[in-house]
Amino acid sequence: MRATFHALTLAVLPLALLRADDPPQLLPVYGGAGGTSFSHDCGARHVLTGLRYRTGLVVDAVGILCRPVNADGSLGPESTVGTISGGTGGTTGTVSCPAGKVIVLADLSYGSYVSYMALECAPWSASLRKFTLTASTGTGLYVGAVLTPHTGEGREQCESSRQPASGIRGRAAAFVDALGLVCDEP
Repeated sequence: MRATFHALTLAVLPLALLRADDPPQLLPVYGGAGGTSFSHDCGARHVLTGLRYRTGLVVDAVGILCRPVNADGSLGPESTVGTISGGTGGTTGTVSCPAGKVIVLADLSYGSYVSYMALECAPWSASLRKFTLTASTGTGLYVGAVLTPHTGEGREQCESSRQPASGIRGRAAAFVDALGLVCDEP
């Protein structure tokens, strides 16, 4: 009986290591000082794969698009999660990672408000339950006006390949004042 218990423990141990539950990474929030705090989370066993937005000269509002991570590690269909934060101005749009990719990095340009963001999508390995980002594998998503004057720039990347983006956080009122990623394992 004791030998069976040890063999079972050793067989389950690698699975437990694959499903470590590290604390979420709350990446820096870049932008102006105004607005009210918000947080949009994809939820348990989901990953961030796109954004809903309203934009003009700056990013007026932002919300999230997420995919579930199925039992086999593959990504399910993308869906809208929650509401958008920010104002009602600007033009409505969405951006999404191609199938099989997840958001892992954000470049933000800002002044008093977020004027532009470039998000990077990386391939998701269903069998390993992690992403791989190299210069040749990423896909860019772009939101906002690149030519709007800005006073600051910020770059943030999910640090652990087991923790892709799982949400966003920031501050908003009539515009998106500041924005950052949240990364966590699905």
